[in-house]
Amino acid sequence: MTRFLPELYIDLSSFWAGIILAILLLVLFLVYRKRLKSFLSRAISAIINFRESLSVTSDSDYIQVLYKYIQGLHIYADYFPLESILVPTNCIAPPPYLFPEKISLDTSLIQQVIGYDPLLPELNSEFFGPTFPLIDAVRAGANLCLIGFPGSGKTTAIAACIGSLIKFTDTEEQTDPRIPFYVKAHHVLAQFPSQDLLGILLKALELNKSFLAIPNFPKYLTNAIKTDRSILFIDDVDSLAPEDVNRMANFITALRTQIPGLQIVATASPSCLGNLVKAPIEFLSISPWGNKEKHIFLEKLSSLWSSIQSADSPVENRDFFVLNSMLVASGQNLTPLEFTLKSMSAYSGDLAGPSGLDAIEAYLQRALSLNAEYIKTLELISVYCLDANKSTFSRKEIAAWFRDVTKNGSTNPSAIKTSSFPTVIQSALDQNILEAIPENKYHFPVPTIAGFLAARGIANIDRRITLRILESPGWGPLHESMRYFSAFNDIKPFLKPLLEDKSLLKNKLLRASQWLEYAPRNSPEETALLKQITSEVHTNPYYLLKIRLICALSRSRNLQVKTIFQHLLKSEELDTRRAAAVGLGLLQDLSAVPSLINQLNDTYPSSAAACYSLGKIGSPRSLEAIAEALLHGSELLRRSAAESLAQNRSEGHPALREGSTMDDLLVRYAVVHGLGLINESWALEILDKMRIDEKEWVVRDLAQQTYEILETGSPYLPQDTPLPQKAPWLYKFAKEQDLPQPAAENALDLLLEALKTGTDEHKQNALAHISRTGKADLIPTLLEFARVQPFNIAHQALLSIWLCAP
Repeated sequence: MTRFLPELYIDLSSFWAGIILAILLLVLFLVYRKRLKSFLSRAISAIINFRESLSVTSDSDYIQVLYKYIQGLHIYADYFPLESILVPTNCIAPPPYLFPEKISLDTSLIQQVIGYDPLLPELNSEFFGPTFPLIDAVRAGANLCLIGFPGSGKTTAIAACIGSLIKFTDTEEQTDPRIPFYVKAHHVLAQFPSQDLLGILLKALELNKSFLAIPNFPKYLTNAIKTDRSILFIDDVDSLAPEDVNRMANFITALRTQIPGLQIVATASPSCLGNLVKAPIEFLSISPWGNKEKHIFLEKLSSLWSSIQSADSPVENRDFFVLNSMLVASGQNLTPLEFTLKSMSAYSGDLAGPSGLDAIEAYLQRALSLNAEYIKTLELISVYCLDANKSTFSRKEIAAWFRDVTKNGSTNPSAIKTSSFPTVIQSALDQNILEAIPENKYHFPVPTIAGFLAARGIANIDRRITLRILESPGWGPLHESMRYFSAFNDIKPFLKPLLEDKSLLKNKLLRASQWLEYAPRNSPEETALLKQITSEVHTNPYYLLKIRLICALSRSRNLQVKTIFQHLLKSEELDTRRAAAVGLGLLQDLSAVPSLINQLNDTYPSSAAACYSLGKIGSPRSLEAIAEALLHGSELLRRSAAESLAQNRSEGHPALREGSTMDDLLVRYAVVHGLGLINESWALEILDKMRIDEKEWVVRDLAQQTYEILETGSPYLPQDTPLPQKAPWLYKFAKEQDLPQPAAENALDLLLEALKTGTDEHKQNALAHISRTGKADLIPTLLEFARVQPFNIAHQALLSIWLCAP
């Protein structure tokens, strides 16, 4: 038997020397272990401090990183920084909550007559309702939720707001700078579940690669939040499925409760508010682009185009004026996103048609290099998201869904099953059509693109899946898919159940009404849809639903819509005539001018609606009628006439100048309201003169108030609404009515009592609180209340029902 390790020989003296040395080292360690531990701790701290000293540690360094990042928050960031192409975006002034110890504000007359509705922001834009910049609302300190349908410009509005905060931080006037932080909702949800709110925020923010170069970012974030000087912008909520919207709403509520000094500005789609209704944030609707904003965008685009285009561009500089005019004229129903895509495609020379569909098609073809297989794969993925009611997906989930839906061989599964799938995903990631999130998942960052792809993909799947999707609750990509649905799908098999909608809010009929824009002209399905919507406008007792359906009709390209509106103008029901007048104004129907002039003699608010529509049409005959109404109409008709003239620079502004010096007290009083909508130096000079020299105190006081508003900013900026049990007006009401003082247990009962016995201001405030409870069991009470109230309070009650509805 051979020796183990036969060549190994041990030197005994060396062996025992090693043993003795090891014992000495052990003894020294035991004696000096505390000092050694302290030395190592100091050394590690010194290394960490040195590392942090080389990284971002000040506000100015951080905001430089943030400012660079926000320049890429738009769809053509590869071509232009945001600042160079940005169009100023405004928010629609919401009906005011009547805070105590403040000047009592009436809702804008335009909003009272036309109707405030978060689902119809175009009404405020088309009829020049009150607006203000988002930055003003943020600086006022309120916690906000910016709502708007996908593609309406919420992300760019947030980016512009952050940019303004950064610039304001750099001024010498700013002594206590507000530090903005930007995070995407998908990144927040990727950190769930966790009880550490700051930890969730930190990990979500660190998913942004721009912040990876900030080693001490956790310390900076924590310090900014603890010192109550931070603003958290949460984007991307409008692309979440309903369940995830509720999770985000609960997260926001927890942040507001546990970190009250943290100001929050979130985004959402009005098609899916969920638990955001209950969250302690104020809703603000983003104002859509009108012709003015479109012209501003095109002017900036044309000035920048030469910097990215070669000399042999299909469109030369001398063509821009004509091209821009054509783009604006043909882009009436486009969202800002669609108009941007259309303009870029028109300038590039690859736009196949005038619609938003053509613009998105050109964008996808350009982005994915004309690869039809890639687009087909993305279509199927987007259909999966709608069918599963999920905004995120993984390859495993897609493959499992695809195996399930293709058992009958209805489609070709090769796009998902083959090895090309990772290539498609990577290509979409490179073009920002998809974004990656943790756990090997992805999502569509632009819901409009997802909806377009889904609308095309639905045409190639089993009908059962389409029915499931049509029965799903609304959310961002689904809303966009319904807009494009009729362009790629036969709507006949799905139309009948939607037309037979018996629900209070007519959600199914409103969903079907979205198909009018791209439905085949004069088809039996389009005719049936037009007939049912017209009938519903005739018979429905609620103006909120009438005007929603009227707006859907106005987006249709069918020439019969003008005739329908003129027919509805002869209805015996006041609100039907009012809604029809608004519709004719949206269409700018010249043939309706005689009928609208005749409606100026109608009962208010139908008469005022006709006046605003005549102002929108702006023909010489309509302006003459408005001027006549200013001179001889009722008080409210005179005011609506002056406000209509304020929107016409060539003819209306000179008329207001002249009216400010007329002998008629009512004319001068109405003119002040009109001048209040013109934020220009000459209008301020006239108001300044009237507030001093005017003999009649009622005109003088109104001129003073209007002048101060123009000088100091919008009076409609939202403030955080207090809990009902802490609302001073409810405390005062309870005391006056000899009722128990408000508490969490009885606050709802007191609000319902205010609806019964309170003043109009009490009722408006009570509705503002009730609408944020999200209690569907209050709908019968609110419905009964709406039936006996004046039109403006009844409209607010219906909006409360919409917010409370499941």
